[in-house]
Amino acid sequence: MDNSYMDKAGINNGAQEFCDNIVNDFIREIVAILDSIELELVNIEVDPDNPVYLDAICQGFRTIKRLAGFLEGDIASEIVEYTGELLETCQKFNITITRSITNIFLQSILFLRKICNNRKILTDTKFQGEVGQHISNITQMKDGIMLDIKQPVKSPENRIGEILVEDGIIKQNDIEYVLEKQSSIYRNMKFGEIALRERKVDASGLIKAIRAQKIRNESSEQYVRIPIERIDQILEIVNRIETIQNNLHHETVLRFGSNDSLTTESRNVKDMLSDIQKILQELRLVTFKQSFQKLKRAVRAMIEEKGINVIISTIGENTEVNKEISDEIIIPLAKIIEFILDFLSTDHSREKIDEIKITAYKDSEYVMVEISCNKQIEPDLIHNSTKIKEAERKIESLKGRIEYKNAENIGLHFKIIIS
Repeated sequence: MDNSYMDKAGINNGAQEFCDNIVNDFIREIVAILDSIELELVNIEVDPDNPVYLDAICQGFRTIKRLAGFLEGDIASEIVEYTGELLETCQKFNITITRSITNIFLQSILFLRKICNNRKILTDTKFQGEVGQHISNITQMKDGIMLDIKQPVKSPENRIGEILVEDGIIKQNDIEYVLEKQSSIYRNMKFGEIALRERKVDASGLIKAIRAQKIRNESSEQYVRIPIERIDQILEIVNRIETIQNNLHHETVLRFGSNDSLTTESRNVKDMLSDIQKILQELRLVTFKQSFQKLKRAVRAMIEEKGINVIISTIGENTEVNKEISDEIIIPLAKIIEFILDFLSTDHSREKIDEIKITAYKDSEYVMVEISCNKQIEPDLIHNSTKIKEAERKIESLKGRIEYKNAENIGLHFKIIIS
């Protein structure tokens, strides 16, 4: 065999191995950047208003964009490009990173990791379809953000047809065609319904125009009154739907695997249900105002009955809590204050008017209610008081606890902590 041929083959093999080593080095760098981006996403979840984390993620994707060519094919580059555009939109317009946006970023990272681990997956038609759907989701998310930040540019009489023409979704002659149909055949149908039926516009374009119309026509935020009982009924329905969805998601994982597009969409439904539950829980929030007013009336009656001179004051009446807490906390508060009044009515050393102050506020995920009195009380009286024990049991049923300080310079200070 010709030695020169063997030498050339050896050189070619060595060159290929050298190139493969370089590509693998770049892929390892991409994986390391993806690790860093995931960490920054965790930081955003903890502190969503800190722009430093989003800046770091944007910089990470810019770096990956320069390296994406080493992953071969257009799929990786498209994932990076579209995700980067969404990131820059969020950064430019100071958009709060919601759970849905975070899920988009995590899905991009998952696809890129798969490509890094196995570049042959780029030829898998199923994988290509999943990536295509993901890029479509990114585009819809970005378009939705852009619609939300648009400022009204017309009078409140914005019409859906004008918006469709303005955005290049439909032509003027198609508008006239739809209006003619509306005046003759489809008298009871809305413009958008006719345009969709006559295939003059697709559903995606129509939805975008409807969103834009709502934004432009909105002059001020409006509110409606919803009884808490109705919110509880809706929440119960959502909880039942969540149970059904969990069973369906489990079944899709068993049948199609955790990375199947159907499983991914099922997971997205779960996230949306969680968002709905969170919104409903927020709608159930009430303030302490009504409860504190009831409490003050009851305490004034106690003060009159005991014939003592005590000032009762409240701070933080507008602190928002679940209705159950607002309603149920009156009883333990009344027990604690009654205990203090019992002591004050037997204390003959008083030289000035005594004061009881109730303060409510939120500290992180906890609801705090403090009751302070300017008098120190003997510890044994506190420990042996049936009223204090009853208050402690009631607070425990609300998933809380009672702490207190008792010193000559500060008086008696109870703190109720409810998670």
